Amino acid sequence: MTRPIRIPQRAALGAVGGALALALTACGGGAAGSGGDAGSASQADPGAFPVTVQTQFGTATIPRAPRRVVALGWSDQDAALALGVKPVAIVKTEDGFKNGVGPWAEQALGDARPQVLDTTDGYPIEKVAALHPDLILAVQSGLTSADYGKLSQIAPTVGYLSGRTAYGTPWEEQTELIGKALGRGKEAAQAIAAVDQSLTRDAATYPQLKGKSFLYAFPQPSNGRVVLYTDERTRVLERAGLVLDPVATGAPKLNSFSNALSMEHLGSLTSQALLVWYSTPENQQQLESNPVFKGLPAVASGAYLPVNRTLAQASSAPSVLSIPWSAEQILPALAKSLH
Repeated sequence: MTRPIRIPQRAALGAVGGALALALTACGGGAAGSGGDAGSASQADPGAFPVTVQTQFGTATIPRAPRRVVALGWSDQDAALALGVKPVAIVKTEDGFKNGVGPWAEQALGDARPQVLDTTDGYPIEKVAALHPDLILAVQSGLTSADYGKLSQIAPTVGYLSGRTAYGTPWEEQTELIGKALGRGKEAAQAIAAVDQSLTRDAATYPQLKGKSFLYAFPQPSNGRVVLYTDERTRVLERAGLVLDPVATGAPKLNSFSNALSMEHLGSLTSQALLVWYSTPENQQQLESNPVFKGLPAVASGAYLPVNRTLAQASSAPSVLSIPWSAEQILPALAKSLH
């Protein structure tokens, strides 16, 4: 399994931060340590165990509150951390992330130092086994049947639900599944509700966004195309009042989470707001110097937001921790230019 590049404080957010902090406090915060032990059974919901979780590749039965959790999903560690569980290992997503997590998750991580696993060439089965986990999370992942067969021999493994695609689980479902596996369903529901409320407040705080069309793009000059996302990252922005431009859904399908247009159709990106993330500074310079790009409505009006790699990671696999953080980076900047 190769992790794909998902072609990868204001008052409103203060409120959701407070709600999530209350949820963390309620579930005990987890035990800290070099690996991030998950905590004691008393922190789980009463009567939560044993619990059985049915996912696409099989059934995971978790007999008791897990103490050593390995998070192999791209943002599964965020959901676990939001529920007070500190995994002993997580997957590497960005070279520059301190202790393996994005800035939105650092406070929840605290002084825990999980092992950061490189899954570029597939799941490191031996390293996972050496951690002696009692639960493996692979919800927001590229898990295959073969992967599941190996991992489930090590510990109960929770993948994505039947009918979902690799890396295609909505953040609410991800949080619910992980909450169930950790015996913290009540805290999961509270965390989801807090983020839902934050997005509702965002829509009210920035009425300029309501009904404005937008695109979230990724240029691939070497392939002569522009990727247009149609997945969870755009759905979150729609919750704040923006409307995905029909050009994104009408473009030729590229994969399960995006469509693509050839670079010669760059001029058709006439949305009122435009977010673009770049894999290299050279790609950014090349696109921003393009006369057609300069003339796009969003660029000309200032409703164009270059997305750096950290924000791209946060929005590509949105979680209960990354969504409020991402909103703070994106929404005020767009609202200033949209009228």
